Amino acid sequence: MYKNGIILTGPIGSGKSEALSIVSRLGYKTVDLDIISNNILNSKDSIDFLKTNFLDCLENDKVVRTKLANIVFQDKEKLQLLETYLHPKVQSQMLDILSNSDQLTFIEVSAPKNVIDMFKTIVLWSPEKVRIERLIDRGMDLEDITNRINNQPDDKWWHSIGTVINNDVKEDLEGELKKVIESM
Repeated sequence: MYKNGIILTGPIGSGKSEALSIVSRLGYKTVDLDIISNNILNSKDSIDFLKTNFLDCLENDKVVRTKLANIVFQDKEKLQLLETYLHPKVQSQMLDILSNSDQLTFIEVSAPKNVIDMFKTIVLWSPEKVRIERLIDRGMDLEDITNRINNQPDDKWWHSIGTVINNDVKEDLEGELKKVIESM
């Protein structure tokens, strides 16, 4: 287990990005794996992979994430293909970051299945209705939200992988994070 890394995770719309922002303001090092995965997806090697497997999601050799999401969240085989390609590369970069730092680092992870056994994990959770409202407020359409939720593990799984912070009231999140961090 990596002692200098703590995973921040949860289902879509649960408040992972907000939690990462709070943790950063508290003075901790943070890593957003979405940024790392975007950089990997826009690399030359990945563009070649995407041209072969997801040509419709490229414009001028740049990934159009909404198009890619529409493809993979409607087709479990395509999602598996992308994850099999992308997740090992993301994990490798994440481990490199941790290996080169002795600071406690909080890592926002959207799909934590492959790393939860390696780290202490904080799970942000809120009821599906609240998550859907947040995502609609961010400009996502209901079909996209539903497709993404349907491709994530169920609530029982999320509750089983780490310390859960119920995040239905945004104003309570910082205090709850401080309590959990102090107890780790």
